[in-house]
Amino acid sequence: MAIDYSRADVCGCTRPTACVDRNGGLYLVTVRRLGTDRDDLVRTGEVSDRLDVAPSTVTEMFERLAAAGLLRHEKRAGVALTDRGREVALELEARQCAVRTFFRRRTGFDMSLEAGYRIGYVLPDEAIDRLRVLVDEMPNTCSATPPTGVEQCPFAGTEC
Repeated sequence: MAIDYSRADVCGCTRPTACVDRNGGLYLVTVRRLGTDRDDLVRTGEVSDRLDVAPSTVTEMFERLAAAGLLRHEKRAGVALTDRGREVALELEARQCAVRTFFRRRTGFDMSLEAGYRIGYVLPDEAIDRLRVLVDEMPNTCSATPPTGVEQCPFAGTEC
């Protein structure tokens, strides 16, 4: 079951892809993955290294995402996702998981995280829901409400 987007939230959107553009979503997913197993803030340099972009680009995106209420940005210390930011990141990861799992199980093709993310981002919600069902001809672990579904995804342990 997907997240209920019937109500607008802090960032003013009703679904993840309306909340952030594709690049912004990638930053949220990266921050979530880097910060999953720890309580401290994710530093700009970590995200810069992971996404292979300049630290100034990361800082600019952090400021934009913080203004949208999706993360807390403490200059020179790092960032942490807000509850809404985590929710958006998890849903974007679940979309990626549905795409990658479908391709892996139905075609034997191991799609990269980047390609799975791009496809999952642009597909309409109905298409993602159908992929989730088609993987096992019933809802699979990727269709569970985040965070459970993402952590159970066969690709959850892979790197961004």
